[in-house]
Amino acid sequence: MLNTLHLRTFVAVVETGNYSAAAESLHMSQPAVSQHIRALESQLDGVRLFRRVGQHMQLTHAGEQLIDTAREMLDLAQRAEENIRALRGQVSGHVTVGCTPSSGERLLPPLLAGFRNRFPVISVATTIGPLDTLLEWLTARQIHILLLEEQQRRRGWESQLLGAESLILLAPRGHPFLQQEQVAPGSLRGQKLILPRSGTTTRRTIDDGLRRRGVGATDIDVALEADSITLTIQAIRDGVGIAFVPQSRVPRGRDIGVVTLAGVHLQQEWYALRSRERGAPRAVQELYAHITHPSNRAILAKQGLKVAKD
Repeated sequence: MLNTLHLRTFVAVVETGNYSAAAESLHMSQPAVSQHIRALESQLDGVRLFRRVGQHMQLTHAGEQLIDTAREMLDLAQRAEENIRALRGQVSGHVTVGCTPSSGERLLPPLLAGFRNRFPVISVATTIGPLDTLLEWLTARQIHILLLEEQQRRRGWESQLLGAESLILLAPRGHPFLQQEQVAPGSLRGQKLILPRSGTTTRRTIDDGLRRRGVGATDIDVALEADSITLTIQAIRDGVGIAFVPQSRVPRGRDIGVVTLAGVHLQQEWYALRSRERGAPRAVQELYAHITHPSNRAILAKQGLKVAKD
């Protein structure tokens, strides 16, 4: 019978890429990680599960055959533990929420408000990364729930629109645009803009919206690419350029002003996504239900989002 602790160590090495990072994530020593992997290989008739390539541990063919089964066994073990605790009226477990840089900074804190009070023994971890990587992790069940800015239509996935908000163009104090009642989109040609990283959903929204008004990507001087809204706002203050930010994040004060761009209406949407699997852990079900519940969308509405209707 395979040892679940050894399997958990094996999966941690796969997900972190080496023994030292796995040891840190599991709060154990590196020799202990090595010992667990050797013990697992011994249980499997001495087969090698990893080969070292530079600083990274890559799966052998045998390791590739084991990884999906290992994750399934760990999921079953966690589910069994949760079911037993549920008999005592206590929901427990661990949920990993994946976020794009914008959604992690923008959505997660208010959406998690109150969840800890209702489910004190459910632990929630977050990981932030580019959308393509997060979708791969969701497919591999390395994360359970994903917050993102673009609807995903894939069989076996459940997507819930949480809300939307306008993207507002901001400029630093003294910028000529702030002296105009309305600015023609063509005036952006040659302007220094701070934009989200190329390939992100928000960047595509901005690029597509401006292109429809005759302003192409080659017309714009990209002064800085930044996914962080906080960093973007500070860069505006420092005179790096002008930028589109979500309406709810428009700062108060006189050092930054709102530019009215004639005929351009950009909107950013927010979604919650999870895999639609039978028998999903109770902790995952509860957190997804909490995030998508109308009461929480009311919290987002208070922060300036136009929330989705039931």
